[in-house]
Amino acid sequence: MMETETYTPETLEEVGALLLAADGEPRPLARGTSLIARSQGESAPIVVALTHVPELNRLDYEERDGLLIGAALPLGGVLEFPPVRDTYAILADGGGPAGPGEVWARATFAELLGNGSPPTDLVVPLICLGASVAVFGPHGWSEMAVEALCVKVEGAGLQAGEFIVDVRLPARSPRSGGAYVRSGLQGATMGVGAFLLMQDDLDTCCGARLTVWLAPGDVFRALDAERFLRGKRFDDDVVRRTAELIAEAGRPRPDQSDRAEGRLSGLRELACQAIQRALDRARSHPGG
Repeated sequence: MMETETYTPETLEEVGALLLAADGEPRPLARGTSLIARSQGESAPIVVALTHVPELNRLDYEERDGLLIGAALPLGGVLEFPPVRDTYAILADGGGPAGPGEVWARATFAELLGNGSPPTDLVVPLICLGASVAVFGPHGWSEMAVEALCVKVEGAGLQAGEFIVDVRLPARSPRSGGAYVRSGLQGATMGVGAFLLMQDDLDTCCGARLTVWLAPGDVFRALDAERFLRGKRFDDDVVRRTAELIAEAGRPRPDQSDRAEGRLSGLRELACQAIQRALDRARSHPGG
C-alpha cells in the first residue's frame, strides 16, 4: 500500500499541476487547509497543503470593492474580522450553527462550499449578499455565484481539477442591511435571510433578496416576495404580507402536508423577524 504524498505548493499553478498529476479525473476534496486529489487508480491520494498560496489566504476589505475571503481561511477568524461584523452582519448571523462550534470555526470556505451539501447557515447569508466564488482549474479562472454553486448536487458545480480560490462579497450599498434568523419553530427546523436596499427616505424598499432554507437542506429564493417589496413603503401590513409570501414559497408538497400549518406559521414568524432586523440595520447605516 502506497503512502500518501503531501505537497506544499506556493502558487495556484502549482496546485493545479499537482491535481492534474493525480490518476483519473481528479475532483479535489477539501479538508481544512488541504486539498485531497482523489483518483480512480489504486495509488494513494495526493494531499496538497494550501497554507503557502497567497491567493488562498487573503482577507481583504475595500469600501469600494467589497470583501474578499481566501478559501483556505478558517471561518472562525473570518467572522472576527471587523468589516464582517460591521458591514456584513448577516454573515455573522449564520456563524453560530447548532453543533460543535469549534469544529465549525476551524472549517475553511473551500471545505464548506466545495464539497457538496454546504451548510445552510453559511449559504443563506451568502446568497442574500449576492456572493460569488472565484474558481481556478485546468482552463484558468472562472467565477460563479454562490447561489448557482449551491443548487448543484454533490459539488457538481466544480469541474474536474477545479478548486475554489476565494469568496467575493460585493461592496455594501448605502441604505442597505441584512439579517438571518434560524430556529426550530413548530417542530420544524428552518431559517430566513433578508437583505434590503432602501430609498433615501429609509421607508421605501427599492430591492430585496429573500432566501429560505428548510431542513434537511432545501435552499431557495422567495422571488414573489422580492417582487412584492419593490417600491413598497414598510409598515406592519407590508411586513406581514411579505412574510406570508415567503411562507407560501416554502409550502410543503401534498405528500408532506401533515405538518404544513406548523411550518407555514414558523416561516411567517421567522420572516417577520428577519425583515425587521434587516430594516433596522439598513436604517442604522444610511450613508453606507
